[in-house]
Amino acid sequence: MYVKNISATDNNRYLDVCIYTNDQCIKHEETRSIDFRTRYIQEWCEDCSEILYIKNYYDHHDTTKQYMFIEEDCKLCVKLINQVSFGPKMCSDCYYISSGWIKSTLFEKLIPILYLPWWDTSNKSSVCSHNLKFITDNQKWCPYCFIIYSGCRYCLTTNIIFGITDQTQCKKCERVSTIDIDITNISSGNHNIDEFLVSTRTNIDNHNKIANYMNNTNKNFDPLNVYNFIDHELKNISSKRIMEWIPYSRIKNLEKIAEGGFGIIYKATWFKTDVAVKRFLQSRDISNFLNEVKSLHRCYDTIFIVKYYGITQDPEIKDYMLIMEYAGGGDLHNYLRKNFIDIKWTTKLTILCQISDGLKTIHNENFIHRDFHSGNILSLKNDHKKWVIGDLGLSQPANNSSNNEIYGVIPYVAPEIFKGGAFSKESDIYSLGMIMWELTSGRKPFFNVEHDINLIYQIIDEKRPKRPIITNDTPECYSNLIKRCLDSDPSKRPSITEIKEAADDWYKKCRKSAIFRKAEETRTELIRSKQLGPEFVEKQHPSAIYTSRPLNSFISQPSSVNSSSPISKQDYTSKPLNSFISQASSVNSSSTISKRVYVSEEYEFDIQSSKIETEDSNYLKSSKSSTNSQYISTELDFDIETNTQRLTTLDEMNMSSADQNSLNTQHSNAVYTSRPLSVLISNVKNNSELNIKS
Repeated sequence: MYVKNISATDNNRYLDVCIYTNDQCIKHEETRSIDFRTRYIQEWCEDCSEILYIKNYYDHHDTTKQYMFIEEDCKLCVKLINQVSFGPKMCSDCYYISSGWIKSTLFEKLIPILYLPWWDTSNKSSVCSHNLKFITDNQKWCPYCFIIYSGCRYCLTTNIIFGITDQTQCKKCERVSTIDIDITNISSGNHNIDEFLVSTRTNIDNHNKIANYMNNTNKNFDPLNVYNFIDHELKNISSKRIMEWIPYSRIKNLEKIAEGGFGIIYKATWFKTDVAVKRFLQSRDISNFLNEVKSLHRCYDTIFIVKYYGITQDPEIKDYMLIMEYAGGGDLHNYLRKNFIDIKWTTKLTILCQISDGLKTIHNENFIHRDFHSGNILSLKNDHKKWVIGDLGLSQPANNSSNNEIYGVIPYVAPEIFKGGAFSKESDIYSLGMIMWELTSGRKPFFNVEHDINLIYQIIDEKRPKRPIITNDTPECYSNLIKRCLDSDPSKRPSITEIKEAADDWYKKCRKSAIFRKAEETRTELIRSKQLGPEFVEKQHPSAIYTSRPLNSFISQPSSVNSSSPISKQDYTSKPLNSFISQASSVNSSSTISKRVYVSEEYEFDIQSSKIETEDSNYLKSSKSSTNSQYISTELDFDIETNTQRLTTLDEMNMSSADQNSLNTQHSNAVYTSRPLSVLISNVKNNSELNIKS
């Protein structure tokens, strides 16, 4: 019908087709020449003409047919098409692309639109390559990247809209088409949350790129190059997971499994999949909640950071909740406690490689974790072959000094924080050093003492008489790296890149390295001789808290200390939880201390570490040079063998029986949950005038 209605003067301006012509036709009196072909639509014959393809129809994901019929001239204007390279091309005069801006119906902002003079038949998004969903016969969209394709069936043109709107207009015939899209997966009812949900799918920088690209096209521009532009310049969100709004009714079987300072963790089911659900308590103020989800999205490009699926809200309590992947293997410390004698050095290095990789991603995004400890390192499955970093709720840009809240687990907090310093990448490295030590000992730091102001004094004291008790099986290069991480001077701590490179190098060489082969032999012998293992000392102090919590209130009670007076003996006494931080302060280095009474002398950490042997320094330097080393978690061989004899005792170098007995009882006030520490720290800062009496 369309062909019959075309007049003799219309030429082919409405339809650019490639027509195949049979060499014989029963309606023609004479046989046509083999060289004859129907060139114009007016020469169409129902019996001997056949349309091979319509050039106005184009699928940039499948160009097989277009490559079969490459033409040198335009069928519409007979203009020679510049064939610089092999492949289908279109006439820039007859297929003129234009662009513009239209209003988004989500946030009343302008979004870009491309007007393509052909019908786009692709079934995948140009931006993210996900499958498109049809809205109508001539409209389709991608719920992943929010790109809309609206075609005009009268003109065979397509409008590509980079965002959500409710209508569009054909550039040629000016017909207006309405667009009806279901956006419930980004509609929370809160403007700030909705704006974030949209930002996980779109990129405002792309809008300017599109405008600049269209402004710089010339008359010889091949219209099809617009797809190359999209492929190379706009495909920047496909590697990141989108965040969606999930109706609360879809979350089933909530089971409380943990509780921390900011919220409660549940195990639940979502679409027949086990997930973890984190409830943010009193999250009507959504600042902390949004901070975590934004941090997760920024740091998503690694397999060693916990993944997320979406956001929901309890309709009754109004608390916001984050749906994440479920870590069925538990946290790192519980794994060490239950399996320590079976964990070989290859496994320890694998864990270090994975968590340093995750922390490197965070630091590369110029973020800091601020609450890094073994309870936030999670195993996704019971085989414990993959470890991820979780709980990024406190993460924030490294240059953000507006949040002075001290929150975390005291033993993992760097000493400069208790002196009033800001969280930094270096404070994350200190926490990593504690985790590295935990891998060697199987114990939490300071587990047998009360986590109070006295412990903070021990952490900030630069004259601690003992350094961490390193197990005899620990290679010197590894122990030296721990000491550097725990250096009281943040500037002397290694970067996460150096740690990652060293860990990767150690892992690659550990099976053939004499150093790590000897370490494994020593570890096995210590276990057999009942000198290594955490079981007999795992009597944790009741006030040792290892979940994150606010710590500002820890340093509030003043005391009188004269820092210039000599100190012969210092007696630390417990103080109420909400009254610690304002009285703790850095003790003047001119004070002389001849003797101090600490609750747990065995766990005092000397993090000065100024003397590191040349041999191990050279070893680290050599590992640093392996910048191009590749590390793939799925190919790591853990080689965890189950020992036939389960011998678990503590290895303490040169420890007396009395010392070992003291480790068997955990201090009642040792606290290992993250909590605000600011109040504890204010004590440290205000204590320069304190008078310590012997």
